[in-house]
Amino acid sequence: MNDSPKATHYGVWILNEEKDVKIECYVMDTRERVLSLRGAARTMGLVGNGSQALARNLNAQWIAPFLSEGLKNWLEKANRNELPTYRGVRGQFMPFEASLFVDLCKAYVDALHAGVLQTEKQKQIAERLYAIMTAFAKTGLVAVIDEVTGYQADRDRDELQKVLEKYISAELLPWAKRFPDEFYKQMFRLKGWQYKGKAKTPYAGKLTNEYIYSYLPDGVLDELKKTTPKSESGNRKNRFHQHLTEETGLPNLDKQLQQTIALMKASDTWEEFDMLFKKAMGEPVQMSLEDKSSEVVNNSL
Repeated sequence: MNDSPKATHYGVWILNEEKDVKIECYVMDTRERVLSLRGAARTMGLVGNGSQALARNLNAQWIAPFLSEGLKNWLEKANRNELPTYRGVRGQFMPFEASLFVDLCKAYVDALHAGVLQTEKQKQIAERLYAIMTAFAKTGLVAVIDEVTGYQADRDRDELQKVLEKYISAELLPWAKRFPDEFYKQMFRLKGWQYKGKAKTPYAGKLTNEYIYSYLPDGVLDELKKTTPKSESGNRKNRFHQHLTEETGLPNLDKQLQQTIALMKASDTWEEFDMLFKKAMGEPVQMSLEDKSSEVVNNSL
């Protein structure tokens, strides 16, 4: 332990303050740039011991073809419980090399593009790391420009951090949960389905397109399908709402959602909701014989 690298510089990298996405960063006396392994794992949304949680994910067969040699070497050490412990400004910590974190982002993003991700959790991790990797590129270019122009000597100490946080906030927009749980809870109630949170039948997606995206301005749904094509496995890499603009597209989506949820809550059956919905949307409603009979009686009173 006495011979292990010691931190000479320390800081907290705030990727997104609102979502509490942050990692402890260190520069060691060996000039090695490292992250806190626990922080890196937490950023991915993993829980528990950092090394064990990350190793458990990287040991999965589906991600093996996408691991760099550096990650493979790290994983071998993790599996043998041979990961080092460094001395930081706040006690001991397990390091994760900065370059390995970039490799980790790339591995998940490559797996996402290859269409091999099997669970919603895996896709969420990949989307997070894609957002972070994109911000790396943007902020890295800013840092290079600052260095070659000499501006880095004049800028405020936390200015680059603010630039990164700005980029991350923009890139993390796709994480935003645009569809409230209430929308699907009401859909499942009216359909008589058992609601199990994130686990949803593909038919729920079809109904979402039919009652939400189809009522956005003409041509929007067709364009979204073009910009978000399905992979060979039949899944789309991104969600439709990720391609809507903040100024117009997302407000229209939110308005349609809230109106639809209100009509769902006012209905006892899916048929009743469908009739109320079409009436609200200005579409002709075909009434049943029972409805027509009631209308004749009411009109005669």
